[in-house]
Amino acid sequence: MAADRAGSGTLARPVPLWRTYAILLGATWRSMRVHRVNLVMMFLGSAALQGTQLAFIGVLLGAFGTIAGWSVAEVAFLYGLRLTAHGVCTINFGQHRGSAQVVRDGDWDRYLLRPASPLIQLLTRFFNPGTLGDLVLGLAILSVAASRLELDWSPWLIAYVAAAAVSGGLVEAGLQIGISGLDFRMGPTTRIKDTIDRVLTDFGAYPMTIFGTVGAWLLTFLLPLAFMAYLPATVVLGRTEELAVPEILAQLSPLVGPMMLVAGVLVFRRLSRHYTSPGH
Repeated sequence: MAADRAGSGTLARPVPLWRTYAILLGATWRSMRVHRVNLVMMFLGSAALQGTQLAFIGVLLGAFGTIAGWSVAEVAFLYGLRLTAHGVCTINFGQHRGSAQVVRDGDWDRYLLRPASPLIQLLTRFFNPGTLGDLVLGLAILSVAASRLELDWSPWLIAYVAAAAVSGGLVEAGLQIGISGLDFRMGPTTRIKDTIDRVLTDFGAYPMTIFGTVGAWLLTFLLPLAFMAYLPATVVLGRTEELAVPEILAQLSPLVGPMMLVAGVLVFRRLSRHYTSPGH
């Protein structure tokens, strides 16, 4: 009797979603380590790709000295924070890009039959080593830029920057995961997500003031790019006076990431109810 109760108690205890995610992602990562040469090449390729944009920004700063009044170190800090946040997103949630293929090929059927969240299975189906290049390069740029800034790096400020980087990644992830849900209703969203990714990459490395008041508002509330790096960067750098939004919004911007991720997951789950099997 006691053994039966103990056994039933063990079987009744569900595995937390975060643990399921960690187990599946770890298994995917271990499978990629088998092909170490490919892993290194993809890592270097991603770092080189991001480095080209950094070089372009360097050319602009070399020609004009500043961008919208931001110094070389300040722009580098903004770029490093944005790239680090992007790395957080792509490492942990980058496989949202496969949603259209999974729906089209009917792999979602298999996900529904397994004892794990279908969304978690989607996000851990593959690991792209190139995403490590984004994170490592972002952290390197962020560290070098931080050392050039005349700031008092208190434990609180360091914790704020770390929270901002993670939150920025969650904002991007929530946005893209929510859009992925549209694959179940309107067909492939790959082009939409690629367009958003290009906008985030091309505009995220610059102070929002260069886009004017209307542009800054659009990149804050229509496409929440400002929350990914710019708003917290203004707080760290003491540049909140240039904001077109209340300063408190910038100060609390690291809280936006978790809310965006939850919202994106809820949208995805709701839209996934409309899945129709292709019948393969």
